[in-house]
Amino acid sequence: MPSLSWATPFLLGSALAAPATRPDPAAPLDRAMASAEASLRDGELQAAESHYRTALREAWLLEGSLAAAAGRLTDARDAFRRASASAVENRPALLSLALVQLQMAEPSEAVKVLTPLAGRNAKDTEARRLLAQALLAGGQPEQAVQELEEARTASPGDLELDFTLASGYLRLKRVDAAQRLFAQVARAKPIAQTHVLIGRTYRDFGEYEQAETELRAALSQDPAVRRAHYYLGTVALLGERRARLDEAISEFQKELRLAPGDSLASLYLGMALVEARRPSQALPHLERAARADPPPVDALHYLGRAQLALGGANDAVTSLRRALELARARGPASDPGLLRSVHYQLALALRQVGQEQEAVAHFAEAERASAQAAETARERLASYLAGSLDRESRSSPMAPAESALSGLGAAERQALEGRARAALTRAYLNLGVMQAQRQRFARAAALFASAAAIDPGFPQVQYSLGVAYFNAQQFDKAAPPLARALETRPAEPGLRRMLALSWLNTEAYEKAAELLGQDPEREADPSLQYAYGLSLVRSGRAAEAQAVFGRLLARHGESPDLSVVIGQASAQQGDYEGAIQALQRALSLQPTVAEANATLGIIYLKQGKLAEAEQALRAELAAHPDAFKARHDLAAVLDLEGRPEEAQPLLRAVLKTKPDFAGARYLLGKILLAQGAAAEAVEHLEAAARLAPDEANIRYQLGQAYQKLGRADLAQQQFEVFRQLKDKRRGSLP
Repeated sequence: MPSLSWATPFLLGSALAAPATRPDPAAPLDRAMASAEASLRDGELQAAESHYRTALREAWLLEGSLAAAAGRLTDARDAFRRASASAVENRPALLSLALVQLQMAEPSEAVKVLTPLAGRNAKDTEARRLLAQALLAGGQPEQAVQELEEARTASPGDLELDFTLASGYLRLKRVDAAQRLFAQVARAKPIAQTHVLIGRTYRDFGEYEQAETELRAALSQDPAVRRAHYYLGTVALLGERRARLDEAISEFQKELRLAPGDSLASLYLGMALVEARRPSQALPHLERAARADPPPVDALHYLGRAQLALGGANDAVTSLRRALELARARGPASDPGLLRSVHYQLALALRQVGQEQEAVAHFAEAERASAQAAETARERLASYLAGSLDRESRSSPMAPAESALSGLGAAERQALEGRARAALTRAYLNLGVMQAQRQRFARAAALFASAAAIDPGFPQVQYSLGVAYFNAQQFDKAAPPLARALETRPAEPGLRRMLALSWLNTEAYEKAAELLGQDPEREADPSLQYAYGLSLVRSGRAAEAQAVFGRLLARHGESPDLSVVIGQASAQQGDYEGAIQALQRALSLQPTVAEANATLGIIYLKQGKLAEAEQALRAELAAHPDAFKARHDLAAVLDLEGRPEEAQPLLRAVLKTKPDFAGARYLLGKILLAQGAAAEAVEHLEAAARLAPDEANIRYQLGQAYQKLGRADLAQQQFEVFRQLKDKRRGSLP
């Protein structure tokens, strides 16, 4: 028998009873949201926050349950993780998370979740039972049984726990211990369905004689009980006497008389009828099974066999081709016996329709697969059933909220999804507003970001997110949501101003200048005038900037920062003498003013005054050690002075904090290449080429490095790109 779980497919206490009315799965979420908003209206902010976090948990639980019910297990796992982190009371979320992890074949992750949860309360039988299942799935059956025994001691009289422990004893081949517990369960719950569940469990663990006894007992008590005939049919095929095809067929037929829509009973009946050489009787059952979406591989396989046996070779080719496609899609999990049979049957069908060449190829594939699987046709059916039971048992953990969601149509599930997502967005937004009111802008931004990820178009979300990032001085993150908010509120000056300043702080100077140039309050606000002039300087519009700074000087007098920017504007226009005067004036007003010495260093470098450049750049770094651009420029000066060994550590320090600085990558690669370290040079030069693909000098140095490493083809490619970039630049010059 295959390795099986011992989770029961039904809860013993409710296997037969269905609720008279289906509860609303979103009711707990609605209650939490109503309480949160009532507390918010009353000014009880602490209570409101607690209720909103409960609402987040309930909404994520609903999201996860909907995803699990739709088979989107990765989405379900992520939702349950979010639910478990949303509120202090997270037991339901952790149980749901562990269930999904088991369904995703992640038992070790489920054990990590369940072990501390089960440890909180020795009488939490649900958590301990699920932990035992996870331990079993992880290959630890002894530990699983020990966990169940301890749980049973802590919670005597729990029928589901007794049942699960009995299943565990079967796993360890302790059949007598299992029988005693099963007998207790049957006495406590003396209904036919109990015997069906016990019989199914015996069958799962290969105890076919006991399984048949229990299933017959169920039918004796209630001849109309569901699934008993179905399980007896599988026992007839799986037991030691596997030739009981007629008996299996009879049992499946009886099950279908009780439940005509039972898809598994119909499928297995069709398969058994094919093996019994009764294809005309099998055909309607297999056609029904093959209409599933997606159809079971074996439904198509056996349908193709029945069609072929009845002379429908063309139909058989269609069915068997699809069966082969689905079987191959399983990848390494593909059954060699199944592949062999499908290839062989497809070859026979192709031969009958005159496609001899393709038939020969499939005969060859069937021959290759025969080396891996050699069972008889009837053994093939038994093997299929064994694998099917394995899959059935592995999937037996109920999806979270399965009972609440079962029976809902697509429209109802979509409506629930909409309610959950609206509640999530609103809860995250309001929690973010509370954090922003407390000046906790980074926390507020994280909550607004969660809201935006769920519904980016929700009212106020983009605006709130951008403002929170702006106030947290995370300007690179502030700019995108502020830009999106501005699209819907284009006339709001405060929003435009925040976006302009965000772009200024992220070096998007042209965009900043464009917005600030349109700001109606710019002329009356010196800080905005300064920001506008700075944007003009940094975007290469020095002449316009000079006029702005002239007005600032006339109205407000000198300031160190203003003098620095005036110096930078003068330097852009080639007026180095005027630039030096402005920068020195800035330093006289404030010796540590930012960028004054750095700008002087660049001017001296352009004038070929390397000693003066070095002195100015070192002064900048003494006042501002984190000025990575000045550190890079100092390294460039040292390299020109013939001191590359001093430049190298400076560049490595720059790249440690600014790994995407193309200039530093290029200069370090160039120095390493000159020192003979061509392999490391290539790493930096390749990174520089990715960051600045149109920089010709990088391509030339990279070609040189490839050449030194003997990689002639790559070197030639880089030299060709270098020539193309040079030609392009010459063509663009006036």
